[in-house]
Amino acid sequence: MLIDWHTNLQLPEHADDGDEMITRVGIEVDATPKSHEKHIVKVAKKFALVTMNFPRLKVRVPNEFVAEYAQKYRGRAKAFACVNPLDKNAPRELEHAIRGLGMHGLKISPVYGGFDPWCKEAGRIYKTCDRLRIPLLWHQSAGYAADCTLEHGNPILLDRIAREFPKLRMIVAHVGQPWVGECMVLLRKHPHILADLSARFHRKWQLYNGLMLALDYKVTKQLLFGSDFPLRTTTDALREFRALNEWGEGVTMPKFPPEIIEDIIENRPFELLWPEG
Repeated sequence: MLIDWHTNLQLPEHADDGDEMITRVGIEVDATPKSHEKHIVKVAKKFALVTMNFPRLKVRVPNEFVAEYAQKYRGRAKAFACVNPLDKNAPRELEHAIRGLGMHGLKISPVYGGFDPWCKEAGRIYKTCDRLRIPLLWHQSAGYAADCTLEHGNPILLDRIAREFPKLRMIVAHVGQPWVGECMVLLRKHPHILADLSARFHRKWQLYNGLMLALDYKVTKQLLFGSDFPLRTTTDALREFRALNEWGEGVTMPKFPPEIIEDIIENRPFELLWPEG
């Protein structure tokens, strides 16, 4: 079953003019519901919706907006809320998003939010997620807006959190780029942590190396397909993923097994993160 594990939903008014998270990708993007329905809903059997609420970067997508859209596709969509861990009301807002709005997990990013993932404020959020039995989707990787804090981005920093919360299910978005090797070590150590491949298909060399490391570390079963819409549509991401071994005439590289590419695309059910259904 084709699941797009990483798609974004956003209206133009949710980001201030000149928002770097939109402009730095170098392409015109459209993450509106109409575009999402055209490029995701009509292609993927199921999909995850990611909320972006990072005031530091002038992006404020309301949880209510994403939750309402997800309700249209009950049974097909899982929605990740987003709260600011440094806000004293964050645990209460997260609980409302899950129990009141019907959302299914939390999107969190020390890089975008500008906080140490080991700080006590963030610890309150992990405890809330653990109590609510919901997964965390981490943007624990690079960010390119000027106010991103790269010192908080290495996926290795999640090892301590995974040790303290051994039942807390997690996804590392974008295979933790550029720290892809560190991400694979993290997956090997913690089988309850997964990683998605979103926003890596246009970085072919990086993705190829990351997948070869995953093969070597025997963690390919922990990898998820995702487009990072609107950066890519589901269709475009599928095409680029399946063309991973095509390097051009005269170039010979060891092949990443095509059957594992298809396994990642077709055999990663929502039950990996939501075993209760």
